[in-house]
Amino acid sequence: MDSRRKFIRNTVLGTGLLALGINNNARAEVITENPGAILPPKLRKGDLVALMAPAGAIFNEEAITKSRSALEAMGFRVKVGATATAKSGYLAGDDGFRAKEFMDFITDPEVKAIVALRGGWGCARMLPMIDMSIIPDNPKIICGFSDITTLLLAIYRQTGLVTFHGPVGNSTWEGATTTNFLDVVQARKSPLVLSNPEMKVVAQGFGSGTLIGGNLSIVCSLIGTSFLPDFKGAILFLEETEEEPYRVDRLLTQLSLCGILDKLSGVVFGTCAKCEAEEPDKSFTLDEVLDHHFKSRSYPVVKGFAIGHIKDKFTLPVGVHAELDTKSLALTISTNSVK
Repeated sequence: MDSRRKFIRNTVLGTGLLALGINNNARAEVITENPGAILPPKLRKGDLVALMAPAGAIFNEEAITKSRSALEAMGFRVKVGATATAKSGYLAGDDGFRAKEFMDFITDPEVKAIVALRGGWGCARMLPMIDMSIIPDNPKIICGFSDITTLLLAIYRQTGLVTFHGPVGNSTWEGATTTNFLDVVQARKSPLVLSNPEMKVVAQGFGSGTLIGGNLSIVCSLIGTSFLPDFKGAILFLEETEEEPYRVDRLLTQLSLCGILDKLSGVVFGTCAKCEAEEPDKSFTLDEVLDHHFKSRSYPVVKGFAIGHIKDKFTLPVGVHAELDTKSLALTISTNSVK
């Protein structure tokens, strides 16, 4: 059985879902395991999903059509924002334009989810223009990865709304990615036990805590701001792409020097796409870098988890309770908010 088939088997058969909410009321339900967090209502067939570009511009507009078609095939109605075709240098329109569209979708009662079309760069530029005070009374699913990590973490930190580290519009929406996304946003199963064949143990153990994370570079870029959540007792998940081992080392060292790595209950490191050294004979490997930072930790650490810049990926909610167990080599996400 090849890796892709094993991934699909583990996603479909091994597991089920975390709770996202039990109704479509404007005010969200509270997660039992994390009383400070707010759950958005789960998605139902026929709900309206907004596609927008809060960061980088979309230069291949065929990706917009494919994104729309993929979401419609899941049974959702789709509204494509003006940022999808806007361009200002490498951004999808200027900062105010992107921020306004994002807030318009937040306050639109018909829109039940906002899915970013792509990452790139630019979310941090519009943070000062987002009215965080409005978001808790308009809870909805906000999904993406890479640069979208900025929005996911900032909104969770400032409002308590659970956000979703998952596929962007121009991801490959098929197979395991779609199945797991729907398990999560439609609250189809609980608990959700996530594992994939490429996972390997860096440090043994069992840990539980609030699940928080995203793109490694973006997490580090928020250090020292009011937009980074508290990682005390958290299960930290990280992914990265196109960074040489010495750069990953530098980023992890920053997390270590500011005390974040000492606070955790566990670490889930994703598949790092294109993170090989340009001159391997003059470099540590990525695996060696991870060993340097995590091998002697007293909490569980795994690598090779299926998140981020890869074809088949899990959707992870930021702000829910999770357990990481290296014996079963699985990340379990459970709540008891959905009956």
